[in-house]
Amino acid sequence: MEKITGKILLVDDQPYEELLLKEALASIDRFTDVEYIADPKEALIHLKENRDEIFLIISDINMPGMNGLEFKREIEKDRYLREKSIPFVFFSSDASNKTVKKAYSHSVQGYFKKAETIEAQGELLKIIFKYWASCLHPIMGIKED
Repeated sequence: MEKITGKILLVDDQPYEELLLKEALASIDRFTDVEYIADPKEALIHLKENRDEIFLIISDINMPGMNGLEFKREIEKDRYLREKSIPFVFFSSDASNKTVKKAYSHSVQGYFKKAETIEAQGELLKIIFKYWASCLHPIMGIKED
């Protein structure tokens, strides 16, 4: 697997999801830092103010206040955040076709049903990490060809 740099930002209103994600990451060969934020509005502020490198955003879709779709829409409206091209995926227990279609209409890079076991979640994360660690991203400040 390619080297993973940066943190995973987990945005989910259920605090136990952080523990599950960390356990799933520990079950694969590569562990990276996880930053957990329960409120999407706080996550937006964090993304705008903090200059830490974010490898991947994993968000739930059904959250009170601002839901995951609204969170993604706000990222896309912000030029700085949009140009960072941070991969954004949904992990949700809602696997209805209507919800999945709506998510992809918001330019997400993936929609995954939350796995039943930590091992299955680890395998899913391994696939996602391998893909995004190998994928080229635009880097701000580099001269155009």
